[in-house]
Amino acid sequence: MITLLNAAPDTGNQGVSALCHSVVAGLVERGASRMTVADHGRGLRQANWGYTKVELVGLTHNRRFWRGDNLRTAHAMMRIGGAASPPARAILRSDAVLDISGGDSFTDIYGRKRFEAMAMTKRMALDARVPLILLPQKLGPFSDKGMAAEAVDILRRASAIWVRDAQSHAFLAEKLGRDFDPQRHRLGVDVAVALSQAEPTSLDINLRSWLVADRAFPLAGLNVSGLLCNDEAASRQTFGLAASHQDQIEAVARGLLESDQRLRLLLVPHVHKNEDEPESDVAAARVLLRRLGALAEGRVRIVEGQPSAMELKWILARLDWFAGARMHATIGAFSSGVPTLGLGYTDKAQGVFDECDIGKDVADLRKLDARALADRAVASFSAREMDRAGLRSRLDGIRARAAGEMDEIARQCGI
Repeated sequence: MITLLNAAPDTGNQGVSALCHSVVAGLVERGASRMTVADHGRGLRQANWGYTKVELVGLTHNRRFWRGDNLRTAHAMMRIGGAASPPARAILRSDAVLDISGGDSFTDIYGRKRFEAMAMTKRMALDARVPLILLPQKLGPFSDKGMAAEAVDILRRASAIWVRDAQSHAFLAEKLGRDFDPQRHRLGVDVAVALSQAEPTSLDINLRSWLVADRAFPLAGLNVSGLLCNDEAASRQTFGLAASHQDQIEAVARGLLESDQRLRLLLVPHVHKNEDEPESDVAAARVLLRRLGALAEGRVRIVEGQPSAMELKWILARLDWFAGARMHATIGAFSSGVPTLGLGYTDKAQGVFDECDIGKDVADLRKLDARALADRAVASFSAREMDRAGLRSRLDGIRARAAGEMDEIARQCGI
């Protein structure tokens, strides 16, 4: 019995969903017979994901303290055997608890509430005396000394820790000191490089015509991040971008479209939220489409609907080039052999690309203004065939490393 935390498949963020499905599919392939995944639903439910059946259990950080799926209530219920709390009972009966922190949320950069949720879920496993395995993720940064100390205490008590970038590995070695064990504290790659593709069940016929192999034009893809575009004042204050991201991404789109009159541009949302919510990638894409005006007519499309993470990877795999700030959108592209430019707003993209030996293909949004970023994107697009050949030569090694990593995680789980 294995329980997976902080990889909920119902957040709308297809990066988190990619992590979830990569872990579940990887462990099922290696013999896992029963897996429970924490999500934001109610109670304990069964789900058929096609490649396997899983158990879903609600676990939510909210103020509904009277409910057994409330995170604080579930934590308290563990002390009396789980009682009326399905997530507490699920953890108590687990042979191992896996926690991936949404890939990059074991930090205080996103605020105290999210850090508290990340810390409390891990403490549930530790307090239940169930082996806690942190799956490949970024650790930190931390600016608050109290939160940093709490994080280090959790890291010290975990049974095994995987990180996906050298900076996190160095942080782990420094903070654990003599407790650092190279056999338990490992540097790996993001699990989503192994995510499978799935052909979309419904796709606009005109968009499908763009994705055929024998099209008569180059097709570039671009993710427009709602996180960075929809509340620009907050994103610039939080991440220190060199310019308005709306200006940056418009400059990239214009630069690409003007560099090649044949080019078509596909805007690929990777976070599905209601369009009035600040993280909606679709809302951000629509703003870009309006800003491009006549230049976009007949040449720019948005991927509509809500394709799953695996369906989005199928779409990304059919592009000639891709760029974006949503990191798991870029992972979906480059792990499919598509030349990709990561748009970094923290250090996380650089770390993940470095581990895949493509660190040169990250443009730092904190250092490049709109014009400089556009120039970088156009240069990357122009060099796509050379980059494709280099990426192709690395992919077997990247995939082998991901497979070996999952083999070891399965062993740590007792599979």
